[in-house]
Amino acid sequence: MKYEVLLADDDDSVRLVLSKALTRAGHSVKATDNADTLVKWAQAGQGDIVLTDVMMGGREVFESLPELSEARPNMPIIIISANNTVNTALKAGTHKVFEYVPKPFDLDDVTQAVARAGLSVNPRRNKVSAELGKLPMIGRSAAMQPVYRAVSRFASGDLPVLIQGAVGTGKDLVARLLHDGGPRKDRPFFRDTDFENTSLTLQKVNGGDIYIDEIAELSLKQQERLLAVLTEAEHIPSKNRPRLLSATRKDLRRLAEEGKFRDDLLFRINVAEIRIPPLSARDRDTYELAENFLSQTSQNNNRRFESEALDILHRHNWAGNVRELENLVRRLAVLYSDDVITSEMVLQEFSKDILSDRRVEDEQKLETQLEEACRRLLNSERDGEESSYNVAVAWVEKPLITEALRLTGGNRAKAADHLGIHRNTLRTRLKSLDIS
Repeated sequence: MKYEVLLADDDDSVRLVLSKALTRAGHSVKATDNADTLVKWAQAGQGDIVLTDVMMGGREVFESLPELSEARPNMPIIIISANNTVNTALKAGTHKVFEYVPKPFDLDDVTQAVARAGLSVNPRRNKVSAELGKLPMIGRSAAMQPVYRAVSRFASGDLPVLIQGAVGTGKDLVARLLHDGGPRKDRPFFRDTDFENTSLTLQKVNGGDIYIDEIAELSLKQQERLLAVLTEAEHIPSKNRPRLLSATRKDLRRLAEEGKFRDDLLFRINVAEIRIPPLSARDRDTYELAENFLSQTSQNNNRRFESEALDILHRHNWAGNVRELENLVRRLAVLYSDDVITSEMVLQEFSKDILSDRRVEDEQKLETQLEEACRRLLNSERDGEESSYNVAVAWVEKPLITEALRLTGGNRAKAADHLGIHRNTLRTRLKSLDIS
């Protein structure tokens, strides 16, 4: 989660460095060189987190903290100070400061402190999460707007609707919205694929909606029977005529060209079309979806994700789309009883998702490819160039470090921990491998 940080330090260079670091972490920053401005901003309702030096202009910020806390009692305050004495730490504790970071500090320590402080800000999002839970579909991305508009247009109509999308994108949910959002909501939502008896099928549907989850999987015999149902339905008065809603993840036109899907049935079902985007195209919808799934799964309303955990979920390649995300969040909610789901917990669960037999198969393929690549490397002439050993090591080392940085959002300290090496070693390798 990203926050607005109110930064106070009378050293221009410190303000500049901290502002850049926090901005890179995705936060917005308002910076000042005195405590009075800090208090005014807080009183005006600005900012989520305060990050302030102790001494500014010959005054201790502790003098201003009572006024700041009175204006914003729940705003977390992080103190940074070069005066690293026990008295400073004790004063920080007396004023209920969220965290005390002594100078000189590591930028990673400061950004992580801000992230932890954000967890105490997150409870204010519970109301938002509760409201999101009432929505039939979660997501505000631009990619989802055409879907919402199409559902709005087609729900009250009579046109057959073909819903296209990859596995786990929510095709069933869209079909339900089309049914529940129109005049057929009080009539059957028929999901059977047994169309052997045309009259019986029409009687069961009773002017409602026929929904076929993966229409490409129908046998040619089932397709023939469905076509007979649709043909017979044309003789029913429009107000009692059933509508066909169908979904697929496959290219029906190609299947029709290959003779695996009837082209006359395709022409009948593909009148109105809704294409659901994959989760990777839905911008930041992952954040809202993950929080909503967690709130639905947990009876404890205070449960939430660490901001870095949400960032990792956002960057993950969701082959199973929304359904895969939901399954992971439900698993996290059951396996971990902590109020806060951390990035370490998420990464731990990701590591379990690789099936052992698939991992062995992938490792065997990789080993074969590396053996062949090393054979070619050693047999090539490399006079005056970098050693074959260093070249081969870089093949593995560079993508490994790059992926660790991607998973941890560029946090070098966490990437080093994830790789099992010291952060100084990581810094050296980043420079040597020219990884920015």
